[in-house]
Amino acid sequence: MKTKFFMTVLCFAVLFSACMENGSQKSNAKSNTTTTTTTDTDSGKSDGNKSKTDSKTEVKNTFQSANGKFSINFPEPPQGPEMQIEKNKAGLMQTFTYMLPVSDKGSYFAYYKDYPVGVITDSNTDQKLKGEAENFMKSLGCAISKTTEERLDGNKGLSFSGTLNDTISVNMRAFFVGKRYYQFGTISSGDAISDKESKKFISSFEIVK
Repeated sequence: MKTKFFMTVLCFAVLFSACMENGSQKSNAKSNTTTTTTTDTDSGKSDGNKSKTDSKTEVKNTFQSANGKFSINFPEPPQGPEMQIEKNKAGLMQTFTYMLPVSDKGSYFAYYKDYPVGVITDSNTDQKLKGEAENFMKSLGCAISKTTEERLDGNKGLSFSGTLNDTISVNMRAFFVGKRYYQFGTISSGDAISDKESKKFISSFEIVK
């Protein structure tokens, strides 16, 4: 199974029932507090060699998206963001996806999108989380084997996982922060990404204010 396959699978899953418009945007990754911490403004070109502090926000994770307002501990700087337009019943939404392929059998990824104003409410957040999880796993051809409701800084979330073809492990976590939906996790065949490494990545997600 090649890296291209994993990237294709992930992009398809993230953009389930979506269509491409306006191409993509490359990342602007600058060092933030250390040479291993990158800050992504969702535009421009990548520069991971500077050691000066480019942001006043201190983060413990290796990667921070300035526009996405989150940080997460990618093992290495990810590719992206890839910007696409998603069409669904809620309307048009821009999605921004970051991905880090590992060898030829796995990948870390994180993405976010903003729902239209008024679509996400306190009463339907749980339903929307479950719907996003089901659609994502359905697009992979993978059934959900386990779900766990979560909270992060008072925001509702959901962890979910499953196994594809008895060999590919899918481990995901998602949160709604207002109208913004975040999803991140790993897809791995064999020992490309260990369970410990997957949990470390997923648990490192933080909202940046």
